[in-house]
Amino acid sequence: MNRHPNDIENILAAFAVEPNHDKETLDRYLTTYPDLRSDLLNLLLELDFDDASEIPLDLDSPVVAASWSRFSQITGEPLSAKRFTKDVATTIGVKTAVIMQLRDRAVIFASIPKRFLARLAQALGTGIEELTSYLNAPRVLAAGASYKADTKPNVTSQMELASVLAQCGHTPEEIAELVDEA
Repeated sequence: MNRHPNDIENILAAFAVEPNHDKETLDRYLTTYPDLRSDLLNLLLELDFDDASEIPLDLDSPVVAASWSRFSQITGEPLSAKRFTKDVATTIGVKTAVIMQLRDRAVIFASIPKRFLARLAQALGTGIEELTSYLNAPRVLAAGASYKADTKPNVTSQMELASVLAQCGHTPEEIAELVDEA
C-alpha cells in the first residue's frame, strides 16, 4: 500500500506520543499498519535508546570501575612520555633533564623514594600504580636512533635517582631534600 509521506509521518508521530511503547501498543500499530513494520520498529528502537540515555550513569559503581580498568589495560600505556613536561619538573622541583631521564626510564626504579614517586604521580595527574608500571617497563631505543649511527646503538644502563640528580646539576642539599623519605 502506498501512503502519502505526510500520512506516514502522522502515524509515526502518533506512535511516538503513545504513553506506553509496550508489546500491546506495538502489536496494535503493526496490525493496523503492516506496511509500516520497518518504520515502526526503527522508531521503537530509537525511542528505547532515548529512554536509556536519560538514566544517570553512576560513575562510582563497581561496574564502571571494572570497565575503566579493562579499557586502561587494553589501550596500552595511558601514561605517555608526552606528559613528562617542563611544568612537571617545575612542580616537583627538579631540572627538566631529570624528568627526561625518568620519561626515558633511565632511572633505577628501586632508587626512587616513595615520597618522590607520589609527588611525581600527582604532578603527572596519574596514580602511583600506573606510574610504577610505566617506570618499570623495559627501556626502548628511540625510533630513529640508528638512522645516523655509525655503530649499532644500544640502550644505556640505568642509574640511581641520586646520581641522575647530581649529573643534571642539582646541589647535594637539593638531592638530599628530594630523596629524603621523611
